[in-house]
Amino acid sequence: MGFPSCSPIGRTATHGRTVPYVPHDPKMPGTRTVVLATGTAEYAAQQLERVPGIEIVKRYELASAHADGALGRALAEAGAWAVVAGSEPYTREVFEKTPELAAILRWGTGSDAVDIAAATDAGVAVVTTPAVNAEAVADLALALMLACLRRLRELDAAVRDGEWRPRAPARDLAGATVGIVALGAIGKAVTRRVRGFGCHVIAVEPHPDVEFCKHHDVELTTLDDMLPRTDVLTLHAPATPATRHLIGAPELDALPRHAVLINAARGELVDQAALVDALHSGQIAAAGLDVFEHEPVESDDPILSAPNTVLSGHLASFSELGLSRTGDAVVANLRELLTGKLPASTLNPEAWR
Repeated sequence: MGFPSCSPIGRTATHGRTVPYVPHDPKMPGTRTVVLATGTAEYAAQQLERVPGIEIVKRYELASAHADGALGRALAEAGAWAVVAGSEPYTREVFEKTPELAAILRWGTGSDAVDIAAATDAGVAVVTTPAVNAEAVADLALALMLACLRRLRELDAAVRDGEWRPRAPARDLAGATVGIVALGAIGKAVTRRVRGFGCHVIAVEPHPDVEFCKHHDVELTTLDDMLPRTDVLTLHAPATPATRHLIGAPELDALPRHAVLINAARGELVDQAALVDALHSGQIAAAGLDVFEHEPVESDDPILSAPNTVLSGHLASFSELGLSRTGDAVVANLRELLTGKLPASTLNPEAWR
């Protein structure tokens, strides 16, 4: 699909044209308001505008609305029937302020920013787009692995500084042992890629696809067994209370000193303070991070001064393929809801009114 240029924040697009947004603007009988709260939804705006029976309201500034009251008031002001949501928090207070809200359409897979129980109590369906960004995220995870192992930042700096090349050789991905935490759609996509490098794959997965593991020679094991054997540890688990700080000081200590940690899943999976200590002490060799415990990263965050890191700002799925597939999925989910049907990726079907 083609990507439209971004429209000004706080404007309404309807029937292929953009007009100034006015709260409580009258609309045709039966028209439902869909608020775009995440800026990445702009890449599907033209598709959404072609969906009959809806009015699109662009409120991209809400992506940074971390105050419950501000988000709830804005959605209520727009008369939102559905919202295309990013990582802004949807709490019980938000739902109390938005009686017309019927659905949250997540632009992405995760739902950790949504209080699912509160949404269910309020009759708000929460719909995600699982698996559609798997290839894009796996590509970035692989890029982070290679950048860390081959010390790409160091090589670039050596040429720019006139050193030409560093003295110590880099490590290789070819033939390495890669430990994968979680074999969902993204973990499987990473597996297929690293198997192409001749890597031995060991994985932790509570509900494994046995046929997939057999076909790709994946060895299933426990985290405790995996860590000391791993050259590259890559995380692809969801953020839940059980996975918070899954990788902390004890786990980092268990890794070989040449190991590389990759996290393109959720920042909460790693105790970031412990990771900074491990990098400074040389307990592990490097880390490639697309996600962080606190986002966006503040300018004084210790992770920015930790050695041997390659960092990107939670954009693993921000590629042409990732955006296109996610946009298609969001539009398809919206069309289903408008016909009164629940998409298969609805997390709380009992909430649908």
